[in-house]
Amino acid sequence: MTAISANQNDNLINTFKNMLKEKEYRSQDELVYELSLKGFNNISQSKVSRLLSKVGAIKIRNAKNNVIYQLPEELFIPRVNFPIDTIVLSIKNNGTQIIMKTAAGGASIIARVLDSLEGSFGILGTIAGDDTVLIVPLDTKKIDGVTKAISDFFRISSY
Repeated sequence: MTAISANQNDNLINTFKNMLKEKEYRSQDELVYELSLKGFNNISQSKVSRLLSKVGAIKIRNAKNNVIYQLPEELFIPRVNFPIDTIVLSIKNNGTQIIMKTAAGGASIIARVLDSLEGSFGILGTIAGDDTVLIVPLDTKKIDGVTKAISDFFRISSY
C-alpha cells in the first residue's frame, strides 16, 4: 500500500467530513464503499475507523432510531464573508443575565461562537433569537468580568 501525500490526505479528510454532513451512514463499510465511489480506492475499514476518530465523529440515533455516524454540532460553526465582530452591536448585563444585540439575523452565529468558547468566558449557555443573544453566566458574581471579556473578544468599545 502506498502512502498518500499531505494534500491527498487533506482532500480525503475534507471529503470524509462532507460525506458525514450530507448523508447518514450506519456502518464503516458504507463509508468505505462511498469513499471508493468518490475515487478513494484502497481505503480499508481500519482507515475509516481512524478517520472517524480524527474528525471527532460520534455515533447517534437518528429519527428512525438507527445508529449513525455524525460530526458533533460544534464543528458546524457557520462561516461568514465579513468579520464576525461587525455583527455585534452592543452588550450589557443586569447583574444576572447578559444581553447582546446583533445585526438582524446575526444572533444564532454569535451564540454558536460563544457556545464553542463557553469554558474560557465563564458562560453557562446562550439562547439566540433573530437579533438578540441571551447569555447566562456560570457565576453571577463574575458577570461584569464575563461581559467585559465578551466585549473585548468582539471588539465592542463600551458595554
